[in-house]
Parts: sequence; structure tokens; C-alpha cells
Amino acid sequence: MLVVIPVDKSDIEEAKIVSINKAKSFAFIDTESGKIKDYQFKDSFENEMFDYIIVNSKNEELEDVFELGARALLARENMYIEDIIEALMFAELDEIL
Repeated sequence: MLVVIPVDKSDIEEAKIVSINKAKSFAFIDTESGKIKDYQFKDSFENEMFDYIIVNSKNEELEDVFELGARALLARENMYIEDIIEALMFAELDEIL
């Protein structure tokens, strides 16, 4: 499963989730069995294919995400990537419709 997370820095260990508008980059995380299989940081998620975007606010503008066929999940503010992936594995993130 390919997950996108807007983050404050391009560092897998130190990056925290931020709003889409404040994102310095977008972490594209490829997960398998609840673990990070591969990752890369990109400047944008536009024209990319992915399964989910994980955001920290229900008020995010997600029309572009939905047009790409992806779904959106809600995480708490200031979560680290590893914590988000763990919450995803245990189905602790709410879907934004």
C-alpha cells in the first residue's frame, strides 16, 4: 500500500505531519504487513498514484486527492512517520469522506 504524508522535513526519522499547505515535502511510504518497505520524499503529490493520503486536519482541501482516486485518513497533529504507520497498521486512523 502506498501512503502519502505531508511533512515538515525530508528525514524519515525526524519528519512530522503538517498541513498540506505547510508541507516542505511529501513522504511517499510503501508499506507491507504494517512495516515501511520503501520510502521517498517528493515536492508534490500531484499527478502521482497512491492509495491514501494521511492529513492532520479534517479541514484540508482534498478534492485533488479524491480526483486521483485516493482516500484520506486523519492523524493527530505532530505525529512522526513511524507513529502514523503504526496507527495505520492497527486501524487507528479515521477516514475522511
